[in-house]
Amino acid sequence: MKARKSLYLICCVISLFCLPKSTVWAGERKPKITAPEGWPEQIGTRKLFPSDCGFIYASSKSSMAKVGKIVRKVINDLDEQSAKTAAKGLVLVIDRKETLPFQAENLLTMLARRQSEKEGQDSKKALEALQDGKKEMEELGLEMNLLLSVAPMPIEPNLLPEVMKEFPKGVSQQIDWCITMPTDSNIKYGMKKMFAAGLKKEGVGIAKRVALFPVLAYAENKAIGELKKARQLALFQFIIEQQDHLTDKQKQDKVRAYEERL
Repeated sequence: MKARKSLYLICCVISLFCLPKSTVWAGERKPKITAPEGWPEQIGTRKLFPSDCGFIYASSKSSMAKVGKIVRKVINDLDEQSAKTAAKGLVLVIDRKETLPFQAENLLTMLARRQSEKEGQDSKKALEALQDGKKEMEELGLEMNLLLSVAPMPIEPNLLPEVMKEFPKGVSQQIDWCITMPTDSNIKYGMKKMFAAGLKKEGVGIAKRVALFPVLAYAENKAIGELKKARQLALFQFIIEQQDHLTDKQKQDKVRAYEERL
């Protein structure tokens, strides 16, 4: 279906720009960490919680605990990969019915330009790919901000003050990594919205949807399950990419092996 192709293009756009390049290591962690100087106590309804992986902004202890469990699992898995030095990061939890901490398009545009600069290439092609993704979403009747509901987005700490003015310019000296993570309920909400938009665009009526319900339900649940796993994979890959003692092939092999485990 064209709708499925459209969703694939959208995911490709995210993957192009969501692997920033800052040195970071996993390893031994300390459970009690003081909040860094200059950080906001709240971002919208999200409160700052310390965790054994660093810090988490979440609107509730329940959301914080669930996302923290995911991050701890990734960090523990990284420990098995002979990581060398402790690192602490920041997780921005994206839950249902919350004001977004930033606009998805602004971040992706910034990452597209930054990645092109690092690779010594003109950012024109990267920005065109981003606009193609945006156009695909608009044709489905969706906003780019919906991507924050379904996909994790790594952010270079030194870019964080540009993305979110609440953070001090020296934040890159306070954390080693940063990532947004949608909650399970938000992934389910976002994916259902995308599926419904795709079916509507393809002109699949109510009667046909009822007839295809078992197939559609399976495809939708499969996609939701894969997006839940994507949170772990994105953080794992982000950190593995920074392991300077590994060759490119070793990094690729570790990421591939981890993806197969999920």
